[in-house]
Formats: sequence, structure tokens, C-alpha cells
Amino acid sequence: MLKFLIGRFAGFFFIFSFQFCLLFNSVNANDSIAVNYKFNKTFFLDIEKNKNNLICVGERGLVFRSRDEGKTWKGIQIIDKPTLTSIAFLNENTAIVVGHRGSIYKTENAGKDFVKINLPELSNDDSLLRIRLVSENHIVVVGAWGVLIESHDGGVNWKKQKIISSEFDWHLYDVVNSSLGLIAVGEAGTMVIRKPQETNWNKIESPYKGSYFGILEGESGNFFLYGMRGNVFKFSAAKKNTSDNYLWTALVSNTKSTWMSGIVLKNNSILFFGDGGLIGRKKDTFTLEKAPLKSVNDGVELNNGSIFLVGLDGGFVIN
Repeated sequence: MLKFLIGRFAGFFFIFSFQFCLLFNSVNANDSIAVNYKFNKTFFLDIEKNKNNLICVGERGLVFRSRDEGKTWKGIQIIDKPTLTSIAFLNENTAIVVGHRGSIYKTENAGKDFVKINLPELSNDDSLLRIRLVSENHIVVVGAWGVLIESHDGGVNWKKQKIISSEFDWHLYDVVNSSLGLIAVGEAGTMVIRKPQETNWNKIESPYKGSYFGILEGESGNFFLYGMRGNVFKFSAAKKNTSDNYLWTALVSNTKSTWMSGIVLKNNSILFFGDGGLIGRKKDTFTLEKAPLKSVNDGVELNNGSIFLVGLDGGFVIN
């Protein structure tokens, strides 16, 4: 019972950190305005890249865009000022951002302005925590209390999914597509899978009962799940693909810091970003380094191989 309460409290804390900082689609006029906020004074929660375009999002509905890989930035603000938690590019100029209060906004000019996507099945009580373009035109959004909505036509039409049952209410923090199917992860060791060509979701038993804040696909069909207290697990299907058995390996990260997000680099090494400005690097071994940010919430690999990090107090570039 104590582990259950700790896990759920951590999930609430994760959502609170974000706060700090369906079958039709309709959009209004421009729902954003230009602002003069300072980039290095903003609390960012996510950053994404497409070609030379960067967009990062965060507290108070703030969005910053760059056309030159982060050398210069321009800021706008969503008029309703929701906390924005995640963004995904659909192509060089089109991106969708999600956040609290059931917020979904779309840009078609690389972040110059945004319009709201109105989904009738979402309410102000829905906290949307991650958006992923899992395959061409297939977009998935996950959030608190088991929310999962998806579009198969590039965001024109959306449908809210039922996970396991109507009683499922674990917070979902990330989702990834794979040859095994669509996999979503969340609090209290939650890992659910919807196999290809199926409509129902099934639970995968996890050796860890704390919160998973993300999942990444590595080489050779391996996945890396990360979350509270420095925990990172490698996950893969059993070699004999005749049952629902899976292989789990706990990695030694040598830290108790919580991993908030991660990316796979072009050289197939993996970076995990955590509180206290901590960065974990997984290649042949697991190593730690620090960035000059109070927290690192996400990062993207630039064309020259350096990494643009964002978090508390703006952004920073590391080689």
C-alpha cells in the first residue's frame, strides 16, 4: 500500500511540475499573440525539431520558435495561457502542441501562430502530457487519468480510446509505436500494449511499480523505459515469439534523480534528461554529466551533432 501511495504521489508531482512551469475538428481564428518574454527566463517542458526549425513550449502558454537551430528565437503566447507540455512536428511547418485544460493547438507556419483544435470529448479537467507522431499521419496523445486520443489522418479527426476498461485511471506519460504494437507507459509501473490489427489494450506486467515517465526504442527491437529515482529498464520481446513473455533488464544509472525525458541520437546512443540538470548517456556503458540548467526537461540533436537542451531557465547547447 505504501509503494502504491508513493507511486501515485509521484505521478501527481509530475503533473504538478508541468502545471508549474471526438470525431470532429474545428479551429478558430488565431489563438496566439506575439510577446517579448525572455527565452532564458522561461520554464520549458518540451522541444522538437524539423530540419532547421525548433519549437519549444512551456509554462503560461509560451511558445518560442527558431528558424536557425536555436541561434535566434521569437516568442508567442497562447491567449488562454495553459501550461503546454508537449509538441510534435507533422512536417517542416505543421506542428501540434498539447497541454493542460484539454488544450490542443496547431500551427501551420512553424510556430508563428497557433489555432485551437476543439475536441468535444476533452474537458478542462484533462491534462494532456505527451503527443507523439508514431507513424505517418498517425498521432497519439496521452495524459492524466488514462486519457489517450489518436488521429489516423494527420489531426483532422480524433477518437478517444478506452484503455483496458472504463475503470482504468492511471496517468499515461508516453507512447511509442513498434513491431509489437502501440505501447503506452505511465504511473505505478503501468505498461499497456495494443497489438497490430487489434483494438483492445492489454497490460504488460512490469518488474517496477514506480512511474515510467517515458519509453524509447533503441537498436535490435530493444526499448528503454525510464522514470523515478534513476530507474531505467531495457525491455524486449522474448526470442521465441510464441507467447506474451518479455525480457526485462534493470540498468545501473548510479543516480536517484528522476528521468523526465530522453532521446535517441544518430549514433544510436541514448540520452536521458533529469532533475538537477542531470544527463545520463547510454552507449556501451551508462555515464552521467551535468548541464548548467536547474532541470533538463528535454533536448534535440542539432544538424552538427550538438544537443539543444531546454528546462528551467531556458536552454543550453552541449556537444
